[in-house]
Formats: sequence, C-alpha cells, structure tokens
Amino acid sequence: INAEYGESQVHDNLGLLTYPVLMSADILLYHGTHVPVGEDQNIHIEFCNSIAQYFNTTYKKKVFEPVSQLLTATPRVKSLADPTLKMSKSYGKPSGVIGMLDSDDQIRKKVKRAVTDSLGPITVDPEGRPGVYNLLKLLSAVSDEDFEEVSGRYEGGNVVTLKNELSECFIEKIGPVRDKASVMLGDVGFINGVLDLGAEKARSIGERNLNEIYKNIGLR
Repeated sequence: INAEYGESQVHDNLGLLTYPVLMSADILLYHGTHVPVGEDQNIHIEFCNSIAQYFNTTYKKKVFEPVSQLLTATPRVKSLADPTLKMSKSYGKPSGVIGMLDSDDQIRKKVKRAVTDSLGPITVDPEGRPGVYNLLKLLSAVSDEDFEEVSGRYEGGNVVTLKNELSECFIEKIGPVRDKASVMLGDVGFINGVLDLGAEKARSIGERNLNEIYKNIGLR
C-alpha cells in the first residue's frame, strides 16, 4: 500500500480500510458473480469471497455464489508520468492520467510528455525500459491490436512515432465518448432523471435481496 499511495495517505485515509467492506457489500447485496475490475482489485475480490463463504457456512445456506474477477488483456493500466504506478485520479500526477473528458490537445500533450528514456531505438524490456513498455501496452489496449503485433512493429523504431500513434488512438477512442458526455452534461434534467431511475431500480432490488438475507439469518 505504501508503495502506491504514499505513507501519509495510508495514515490519513480511513477509506483504504472501509472501501473493501463497502465494495463487498455492493457486490453481495446485488448477488453479483462477475466483477469487471483491475488487477489491483484482486485482493478485494478475495475478501468478498471470504465474506460470502463465511456467511454461507455460518447459516448453512448457499445464499451467495462465488465472485469472479473479469480482467481485460491489460489488467493494470500504468501512469504516463510514472510507469511504476497505476494510472489513477486518486494519486500521482494529473499529467499521468488520460481523462475521458480530456480535449484532443490535452491528450496529445500528456502522451508527448510521457516518461520514457534516452536509450535509443525501441526495445521490449519491461524492467529496463518501463516507460517505453508502458506506451506499447497502452497502444495495444487502445488499438485492440495484439501486444506481440504492436511490439514487433515498433521493435527498433522511434519513440516519437509511437507517441504520435498512441495519441491519435486515444483521441479516436475517447473523442466520441467525450463529445456525447459534453451534450449530456449540458442537460441537467436528463442526468437527474437517469440518476433517479437508477436509484429507484437499485433500491427496489436491494431491499428485496436484503429482506431475503434477513430471513436467512432469522431476522424476518
């Protein structure tokens, strides 16, 4: 934890301890079985399964199913500013994060300034050249191209060219989402309507499931 969040945040942030419990409650209350999260959430999924197993064993009823973690081909996205850390809004430099509402210029600037090295032509070396390796992994993820194809294409190539292609791939993927989000954000009534509808559905399902849980432990 210290390596990723910094010692001060570990000491000051109660959320680091309460978050796994709240995450497990969200999953189990709605009987989730497959959760799309990053690789760093693996321990939280294990914690959730421990709670589910303990509940089932204690009350001798299979109320909760095992929860599986859904990982993509890029289970952990690394920061552009520090490729040893994950890309996150919670900590690290904002310049290391590509936001879904970033403008085209912001994306190009962030990718252009991404940390690499001065070792010359591109080689695939995750330990010795983490910055370059991170850009290759990001390009593979954003372009939906196999990593072997991307790395083979850029082996011995130029980092500037790699950054340019990555920027344009990010823009191609994020642009339509950003533009649609901008329209929606301008319609407060629409947003509030969607939030209210979602809250109503979640409340209905949650109350029904909670009542069933209460019955299983003899509180109803």
